Amino acid sequence: AVVRMPNGALTSLAGNVDPHHRVAVADLILVQRKVRETVTELVRELNPEVVGLSIMTFQRRTASRIIELVRALLPGVKIVVGGYDPSLAPEAYEDMGVDFLVRSEGEITFRELLRAIEQGTGFDKICGLSFRNGDTWTHNPARPPHRLEDSEIRLPDRKSRALKGYTLMGRQIDVIETSRGCTYDCSFCSIIEMRGRNFHTYSFDRVLADIRDARDHGAETIFLVDDNITLNVKRFEALCHAIIDAGLNSLDYFVQGRSEERRVGKECRSRW
Repeated sequence: AVVRMPNGALTSLAGNVDPHHRVAVADLILVQRKVRETVTELVRELNPEVVGLSIMTFQRRTASRIIELVRALLPGVKIVVGGYDPSLAPEAYEDMGVDFLVRSEGEITFRELLRAIEQGTGFDKICGLSFRNGDTWTHNPARPPHRLEDSEIRLPDRKSRALKGYTLMGRQIDVIETSRGCTYDCSFCSIIEMRGRNFHTYSFDRVLADIRDARDHGAETIFLVDDNITLNVKRFEALCHAIIDAGLNSLDYFVQGRSEERRVGKECRSRW
């Protein structure tokens, strides 16, 4: 394939659990023709206590079959689902054999869930979590979107990747986020349904550290995966200069952006 992009959320989740846990990330985009074999091999090798799946709507059927497979291999394993589809359609997962559902951003919720499982302290105080309670489900209050202005969200753990081979046109690629959220309400996008209409940014120091870590793990190309990195054009320009000043401009970068056309009086201006 021309593009095999890593899922940045998976390594971010791995990087934000307590460090004594052993975590393995398997992005199944790399093994689309042998999903069953890969899942079986990893489950047998790792014998995990918890298995988590990040799921988009078009992946729901595949996720259901993976859950059935994991349950057959490890009947007692705890299964957690999260991502866009479970967050926006939790009812679709209530009868799918899962134990927990992480809604919206997952790093802090998942970290607290693992602590609760480990310590046996119960799950009712974990914001953003839904959990099976006998034959019914309990949906805890939502967790507010993280403002990203402190160090609570740690860097991704790229060492946790169990599979290799993420490329863009033959060059090794990785993903970086510099901000989260968007203030627009485009009909084709579900981000404001996921986290509301807001926009929060990481510090440049944190972004540059993330780029260095990706480079040190072999990345030649970086995809800036922000929901809307051009929302603040002046910040985007300053970020580009910061990358150059840090000597990280030998990598290739690309973004997803929007072209906005605004009409002010008789003047029509286009802005990237």
